[in-house]
Amino acid sequence: MPSSISVMDIDTLIPLSPSRTSDFKACPQLFKFRVIDRLPEPEDPASARGTLVHSVLETLLGEEPDQRTFERSQQILKNTWADLKTEMTEAGLVLDADQETVWLGEADHLLHNYFRIEDPSSISTHELEWWVEHQSDNLLLRGIIDRVEVDADGAWVLSDYKTGRSPNETYALGSFFGLKFYALVCWRAFGKMPAKLRLMHLREPEVLTLVPTEQMLEAFERQMAAIGKAIDRALDTGDFRPRPSYMCSWCPHRPICPAHADDVAMAAG
Repeated sequence: MPSSISVMDIDTLIPLSPSRTSDFKACPQLFKFRVIDRLPEPEDPASARGTLVHSVLETLLGEEPDQRTFERSQQILKNTWADLKTEMTEAGLVLDADQETVWLGEADHLLHNYFRIEDPSSISTHELEWWVEHQSDNLLLRGIIDRVEVDADGAWVLSDYKTGRSPNETYALGSFFGLKFYALVCWRAFGKMPAKLRLMHLREPEVLTLVPTEQMLEAFERQMAAIGKAIDRALDTGDFRPRPSYMCSWCPHRPICPAHADDVAMAAG
């Protein structure tokens, strides 16, 4: 669920989710477009497919363990798409009949890969798609954890489904940003230090695991405080300067971004 900042929020605290925090780190101007200006964005097929698969897995793991079969996941996929199709279409997802067939086939493939990663009947779920939040100083950390399970020792394990490309070895640790964010929230809000953080990449498929420590999360907390101060300064000065990168090619706001004003002018002229 995306965070947004109202006038009241700006006067009191800054609400941040992992995605909006990542936006600011990657490009403060993108953060402004999404959080301050709240500009609409068309539904991206890859993101929409991720939403669909997440919804299917939430429903599947909410059923009795012996019902969590691949065949059942296919039925849930069909039903969930029937429920979400109108909403996603209205949000800007454009697929013709052939594209829809391929798109759904890719979603089915991701579910097939999920069953290669684990046996869902063996999972002891504690929470699914769990909304959590923690307030500290000028920050409100909040968002949705895909899954919290309980291991044999009673400890929490946080899992995050990823439907995009798995990171290479160089960027693997950085890909845990969202789960470290939620581990910090669980630790501070509930006094529960998760035993493991699991990134479940469904495209490959593979599972990456990280064991969090107090030292790790304290360092992450300092990082979040620094980001909060940087956002505070940007709010005070209005200086959300763009940070051009290869990711600009996929940004829906490129036509109005000051970093690409010359490119847009040349194309128009």
